[in-house]
Amino acid sequence: MSVKTSLGWMALAQSCGFLLQFAASVVLARYLSPYETGVYAVALATVGLLSLMEALGLQSLIIREQNLTDEVQATAFTINGCIAIALALSIEGLSAFGSAFLHDEGVQRVLGVLALTPLLGIPSFLPSARLERAGRFKAVALVGTASNVIGTAATITFAVRGFSYMSIAYAQWVGAAAHMLMSIIIGREYLSFRLGLAAWRRIGDFGFQMLAVSGITAASQRLSDIILGRLLGLSALGIYNRANGLNGLIWNNIHLVVARVVFVDYAALHRHGVPLRDRYIRTLEIMTATLWPAFAGLAVLARPFIAFLYGERWVPAASPLLFLAIASMILVSISMTWELFAATGELRIQTRIEVIRAPLALLAFVAGCTVSISAAAAARVLDAVFAFFLYRSHLNRMTGTSLADFWPIYCKGAVLTALAITPALLVTMSFQPASIPPAFAVGTILFGIALWVCGLLALRHPLIQEIRTTARSIFRIA
Repeated sequence: MSVKTSLGWMALAQSCGFLLQFAASVVLARYLSPYETGVYAVALATVGLLSLMEALGLQSLIIREQNLTDEVQATAFTINGCIAIALALSIEGLSAFGSAFLHDEGVQRVLGVLALTPLLGIPSFLPSARLERAGRFKAVALVGTASNVIGTAATITFAVRGFSYMSIAYAQWVGAAAHMLMSIIIGREYLSFRLGLAAWRRIGDFGFQMLAVSGITAASQRLSDIILGRLLGLSALGIYNRANGLNGLIWNNIHLVVARVVFVDYAALHRHGVPLRDRYIRTLEIMTATLWPAFAGLAVLARPFIAFLYGERWVPAASPLLFLAIASMILVSISMTWELFAATGELRIQTRIEVIRAPLALLAFVAGCTVSISAAAAARVLDAVFAFFLYRSHLNRMTGTSLADFWPIYCKGAVLTALAITPALLVTMSFQPASIPPAFAVGTILFGIALWVCGLLALRHPLIQEIRTTARSIFRIA
């Protein structure tokens, strides 16, 4: 399947996923308090710390491996299974950590339920990885969409029936089980339970590079959540988690989807000795044109958006959301960092960068926590600026580009962003955020989108052509 068709299928799937996650977030905000949200958030952060052992990137190895032998597959499956079992036992054994550290038994209960989830990914490990390696993104998209529907329906059902913070934990079981079954059925030709450790050196070399990069970053982020909950309380963590979740709706449903497809493409191009310059410039041009307006619009309309959809008790999330959206815009300007380092086999360099960046980011975040959740979120902006300067020269080297290649892209992105958010800015300057009528706010958003589309057409932006060719590819195959 071509890159455009792959992106099209993943975009369709992720659009469904976005709508489902958004609907679930609204329902949960109405049924769960900031405190209850904080209980689940700190439990998830604790699981994230324990899950660092899963950061070996074995699925990425299957995708990018040039010579994928039976020995490599068997070794990856065996190590993945051992890690999943060890993780499940660790979560169960350390579930008391939540009540001991934060003096809350709810965290302990959530951890006990989440302990089962890693085991559900063992059978589907190879089918999922091989489907993606083969570029069968239509199948990947269908599996993801179906499991999202089932998981979201379970989340809403449990919340409405009064399961409180346990609603999300129980829904994790349901969604993971659905994903496992569908991956096995659709990717049954790749299903294998063969055990072995013959290729442990190859797996270990790649895995430890991935662990160093992903593990450092994940540890910093998870520790940040736990420390915020400890210093400012679980209710404050719930507020911050709501802001971070809204910001993540855009990042996870646009940026990470494109990244999954692009990583496969970059790895294939690198294996064949094709320069990445043109593909990377095109990718960044599309990402800035899409994500800069989205994050900027979210920042401008944060307060009325949150008040209308989630209720007045969640309005304090608007301020941290503003800073998180700005940080995301900066990170978009150095998009696809991990994908380039992994595809070109230079993860050791990224490890050295993250060894410098992650501790400083954590220290800045903790310093912010001593002030407020808004100050903690503002620390993410400082981290994003620091990351830009750390990564820019390496991205230029790997793609054969220079900063001069990106100034036109950044300028176009800035123009499109200005067009998209101008109506929202005028409205927020004319009204108090709490007094903006919902229908008026929706009209403002639609007007901003219309101006954005006009800007794309006036600039003859490549995104227009990409949308057209992707849509044609989907309809032709469908």
